[in-house]
Amino acid sequence: MAFKLTDVHLRFLVAAGALAVALTLFPQFKPDFVQDYAAARGWIDGRDPNDPTDELLAECCAALASDYPDMQTAHPPLATLLAIPFALLDWQAARLAWLLVSWAAIVAAWHSARVRPADCAATAIFWVLALGLGTHEPLLLLLLALAWRLDGRDQRWAGALVGVSAALKAYPALLLVGLWLSGRRRAVIVALAVIASVTLLCEVVLGLGVTRDWLAYVPINTARYVDAVGNLSLVRLVRSFAPGAESTLIALVAGGVLLLPLIPRLREGGWFAPLLPVMLLISPLSWRHYMGLTALTPLTWIEQIALFVAGVVALLIGMNVIPPDNLAPAAQGPLLLALLLLWRRMAQPKQSANDVRLS
Repeated sequence: MAFKLTDVHLRFLVAAGALAVALTLFPQFKPDFVQDYAAARGWIDGRDPNDPTDELLAECCAALASDYPDMQTAHPPLATLLAIPFALLDWQAARLAWLLVSWAAIVAAWHSARVRPADCAATAIFWVLALGLGTHEPLLLLLLALAWRLDGRDQRWAGALVGVSAALKAYPALLLVGLWLSGRRRAVIVALAVIASVTLLCEVVLGLGVTRDWLAYVPINTARYVDAVGNLSLVRLVRSFAPGAESTLIALVAGGVLLLPLIPRLREGGWFAPLLPVMLLISPLSWRHYMGLTALTPLTWIEQIALFVAGVVALLIGMNVIPPDNLAPAAQGPLLLALLLLWRRMAQPKQSANDVRLS
């Protein structure tokens, strides 16, 4: 019998290609995971995980310290907690181990959500970026894919997994709106309980005040990066025309404007796919490597092309093959186009049961 490539094979081949490229380009990335590693390593050594990152790195990885001045970990305390096992390793081993765990999460998420191979390929470059940087988006992809799969069995599982996602990276908290408007009130209660429990756990393990100190740094970190060329958010776009505009206010207004047309779709039972483009557009800091999450809903061919082109440009910018500043529209334009097209499609009446994979 002739061997036939199935979607499972094709998804794995795309994932293997992304891993190979990420490993090849590994030395060229300035890792984002270093802040979580430094915070966890500092905690192991009896330090406050919210101490300045360069001071924490000076004790374990002195060669990296000068690359991270005037900052502390910008991620929630759960990120530090997850990094503790990796902080028991030396930096290079920890970084590689985190990359492999993250890659496994992408593979598991694609298979769990039955993502179409074409959608995997269209977004694969964003996962190359995420793997090279060591971000948490691969784990978010898996958590949200599992939330969908388990939602049909017990909606409380969806709430629990969204709660963990929001505790790990704040921007998925917007999905609580979708859960509430879609009638999943118990899921929202469970999500809030999970967020509270995770916060309490971090306070007990990492030290009282760790959440407070992280929250105090969030606006500082946002102000530092909100106007960066690589930030995709509508907040940055508005601030380019109104530099003094307050980031939180812009996000709230933009969220309200984008949410209103989606309410009928949410009341029909959808809770993830309709809010996916909104979640990625209104977060004050929304980076290119977040865009791989778009594959959790079926993409049109125009959206696939826009994402793929933007991914290639973003990778070339990251490799310093092309300069970032004067080519920002070439990278940002297709991403914004894809997200706005996806949002427009979600704002239209639902056509069929297969129109949206994640309900």
